[in-house]
Amino acid sequence: MGNYQIIPIMLRYRIAFSLAAAFLVARPGPAAALSGETHRIGPGRVLFTQTIRPSHAGKPTFLMLPGVNRSLLAEEPAAKAIAAKGYGVATFNFSVQPLSIAALEEGERPAFRAKDLSLEDLAEEAESFAASLSGTRLIPVSLSYSGAVSPYLRGFPLIIETAPLTSAAAQNPDLDRYRQTLRAAELWNPVFGPGITRASLDQSYKSVWRGQVDATLRQFDLPASRREDMIEGYTVMSRATEGFAWKGLELPAETRRVFILGGGEARPLRSHQIETFLGLLESRTDALLVLIEGAGHIIPSEQPRAFADVLDLIATNGFEIASGVVVVSPSTGRTRVVPAADAAAFLRGLR
Repeated sequence: MGNYQIIPIMLRYRIAFSLAAAFLVARPGPAAALSGETHRIGPGRVLFTQTIRPSHAGKPTFLMLPGVNRSLLAEEPAAKAIAAKGYGVATFNFSVQPLSIAALEEGERPAFRAKDLSLEDLAEEAESFAASLSGTRLIPVSLSYSGAVSPYLRGFPLIIETAPLTSAAAQNPDLDRYRQTLRAAELWNPVFGPGITRASLDQSYKSVWRGQVDATLRQFDLPASRREDMIEGYTVMSRATEGFAWKGLELPAETRRVFILGGGEARPLRSHQIETFLGLLESRTDALLVLIEGAGHIIPSEQPRAFADVLDLIATNGFEIASGVVVVSPSTGRTRVVPAADAAAFLRGLR
């Protein structure tokens, strides 16, 4: 093992704890049977989807990209609040997530067992599902983890980034330090080092995802025979974001991006989200950030009505400014506009 032995046991426990915090492992809830459809990408790759068509002519459909655990559900308050305003809501789970794995045919081997899926591959899944939704204008809406997937989407005039994962290191500093420590130790063991790094990281991921999978199996009454596939699917998602950051990515010029952040977002990630947005603001005249006070990281769950109101305002061009910051206070119903010229000073004051 060489220098890999220097990694203390307590660090491993801290990594597991910080993984749980960063990936927001859900507590088990009451068993719920879900109705939905499957969208097939190819052998071993299907997406579990739910679609609510727009009830008002001319209104778009929000294409809700999933968080790390699963998608927003059509039965949840945020989706109902969006649909109540006449919009369509189309949700889906990546093929590596439990609700999609459970939708595979009996005995069908998941595609990710043969080949890891990258962030670009996950973006292609989103685009494939989008292509199946005919007759409505689509506005993709990322959530947390899928904020690392949305930069690879193409062909959309507007993308809304909700609490996006703009940096894996900022999302989980302990995990990134652990990964860097393992990578540095490879210099002392160039033959076996990379394999040891891979095995060590995967062990950390799986120690967290086992609990999440067990909770999901109970909550949605999914087949226990798929447990190991589901753990591996989450692990594939974790591997896909190793070292990821928005910095240096070539974003399509035809796409406007609006950030939605929670005022209670964890500080390291919030700082990076703000810096990422300010970078957009320097290069574009249409960069807009909406800050929802009283919300943490999972905004649709914590502030479903405010989230729906913000999506409505964005879709209908209800804001009075083309760029800058809008602060929304759900407790008072008030909004505050910070012009683009003052946005940097305002946002850096929040860091």
